[in-house]
Amino acid sequence: MTSFFHLSFSSPVGPHLGARLDASSANNPAPASHPPGRTKVRPYRSNPARFTLLAICLLGLTAAFSGCRKKQDLPPPAPATEPAPAKTAEPAPKSQADLDYEAVFALWRTPAPEGLEPKDPAFWEFQDQIMRKFAAAGRAFAEKYPADPRRYNCWVQSSFTRPWFLTGFKPEFATAPRETNLIVDAAALAAYRVEQAKLLTIVIESPDADSRQRGGAFFALLADARGVARTTGQAFDITVYRPLVDRVLATLGDERVMPVVEQYVSGLRQQSPEAAAAYEAALQSNPAIASALQVAVEKQKAEAAQAADAAKVRAAEIGSMKFTAADGRAVDVAALKGKVVLVDFWATWCGPCIAELPNVKKVYADFHDKGFEVIGITLENPGLRGKETPAEMETKLAAAKKKMLDFTVKQEMPWPQYFDGKWWKNDYAVKFGIQSIPAMFLLDKEGRIAATDARGEKLESEVKRLLGL
Repeated sequence: MTSFFHLSFSSPVGPHLGARLDASSANNPAPASHPPGRTKVRPYRSNPARFTLLAICLLGLTAAFSGCRKKQDLPPPAPATEPAPAKTAEPAPKSQADLDYEAVFALWRTPAPEGLEPKDPAFWEFQDQIMRKFAAAGRAFAEKYPADPRRYNCWVQSSFTRPWFLTGFKPEFATAPRETNLIVDAAALAAYRVEQAKLLTIVIESPDADSRQRGGAFFALLADARGVARTTGQAFDITVYRPLVDRVLATLGDERVMPVVEQYVSGLRQQSPEAAAAYEAALQSNPAIASALQVAVEKQKAEAAQAADAAKVRAAEIGSMKFTAADGRAVDVAALKGKVVLVDFWATWCGPCIAELPNVKKVYADFHDKGFEVIGITLENPGLRGKETPAEMETKLAAAKKKMLDFTVKQEMPWPQYFDGKWWKNDYAVKFGIQSIPAMFLLDKEGRIAATDARGEKLESEVKRLLGL
């Protein structure tokens, strides 16, 4: 039987979920970011202000604990010759619920005090307090507005940015400032998880939750359970959630259940392919679900074909990129033959990207004079909405470019950066099929892709291997 499911929500690599939801509008979540040891998701995307913390990434959802995922296409910039749009009526005044909702996520966006760095214990203490306040504010919003569907956003995001309940730091933190070296209040953390599981279950089963909220809640529920199992040395059994999935199927019974069903079957397949196949076959008895499954099959096939085509283009052309960097430098990757080159797709708003920086900088410092180069391709988000005048668009692009360049100066990143201000429609990201960041391609001395997973400690070992050291 053909397999219907593919998981677009990457599996977490740590016990703490870190994607965050922004509230740039009253109804639609925007980019989020994550602290060390966490990741990003599709709807909940990274917010640069909140987590520069990773120097050390539903609602729509894909909390990929390996990176920040593409959420949706950015509206195309207005042509330079397009006339200014006609004036529209003034927007209706915001309700008190709108203002309260924005206030909740304003907490989430609270920047760390100037001067604090991820290596500082005070930085982690600050983030922990912000996450506690955000969770409390989100629950208070839900109590005040029990019929407002945005309350689900608050609950789901509170799993992606759950507090640590810090009580101290292990001695190892001094040399390795990361989540595993925190001392936490285990009882408080366990109680928080229990309450979050109840809230997430409500979201999953609620008919008024949208598919992004429902999928995000189920993703968060599974991810946290996997994290607990991992840290306690127990085996994770996804069939524990079969009764919940069955209840949702019985209550909703149509395509609204697909974000839950897809994740369940994907996890079940990893645990028992035979059980997953049997479950998929049983689902065919529901016409609405069977139809949704077929749509999923076709989408999966189309995405696989598109990814394969992009991989071919990437392999053939990544070694011949040629452009003028944001700082004016001429970049010609083909001219770097004889050197080992890391092509790094990243962004200042991407938590996991920032988390990789210390490692990339160290390897660059150690091996640059031996023939190692880095080329940055930055997917900055200038906040274009497709309705700007040419002057407004130019101002936004210039601001995003300056922000990125200022960041590279502050973070001591001397390598060149490609910037076009198109966010996920970055020319090279589209050409090479980049769907999540960081995406790091290590090229050998001939300009061929030698590794696509050289992150963390593996980057240094791969660079040394390719340099022949």
